[in-house]
Amino acid sequence: MKGFEPIHVVSGPCVVLNRDDVDTDQIIPARFLSRTRQEGFAGLLFLDFLAQGQEPHNQSARAQMHQMSGRPKVLLAAENFGCGSSREHAVWALLDNGFKAVIAKSFGDIFYANAINNGLLLAQVNDGWSDLLSEVSHLSDLTVDLDRQKIETESNRSYEFEMDEFFKNMLLKGAQEIDMTLSLSDKIEAFEHRYAKVNPWLQHPEVNISNKESSK
Repeated sequence: MKGFEPIHVVSGPCVVLNRDDVDTDQIIPARFLSRTRQEGFAGLLFLDFLAQGQEPHNQSARAQMHQMSGRPKVLLAAENFGCGSSREHAVWALLDNGFKAVIAKSFGDIFYANAINNGLLLAQVNDGWSDLLSEVSHLSDLTVDLDRQKIETESNRSYEFEMDEFFKNMLLKGAQEIDMTLSLSDKIEAFEHRYAKVNPWLQHPEVNISNKESSK
């Protein structure tokens, strides 16, 4: 059972959003939260945020966000990207508008978990973030290599990024958190049997009765 296609490498043009504390309401406005996943969020990403004139590097943010259809895109954000409310729709909006990876100094905790669980690669870069920003200010291509945990630029420079091993395995396997738990079902069942033998008084009476009857 897989929740999304396994992710190893994401390559594509980078859109720069050099702004701290971009919250989930800026990513997808609250009035669109009644939409279903099937309806999608194409064209709605950063809708109000861009309308207010917040354009990265004085380029046309709206054009950058919605051009290059068909090519995976990488978003370079700053500090605390995805903070605010826990809406999963923020992740869906990024995915539905072609973004396959987001690079930032740090992420909101709930947004981070939602992103990984939906197959959106998040790369946290601390050292070298400023240098990376200066290299990709003109929509140059980036490659985010999850296996090696490296980001490579067109000038062949590379930057390492942090990734928790559990979340990394989820992306590599295309598995959601429930899939990772179910993959351990044999170990969970073995533990339950051992625990029941050591602590029989903790079992439900009906379980004990059925066990006694089955042993006759």
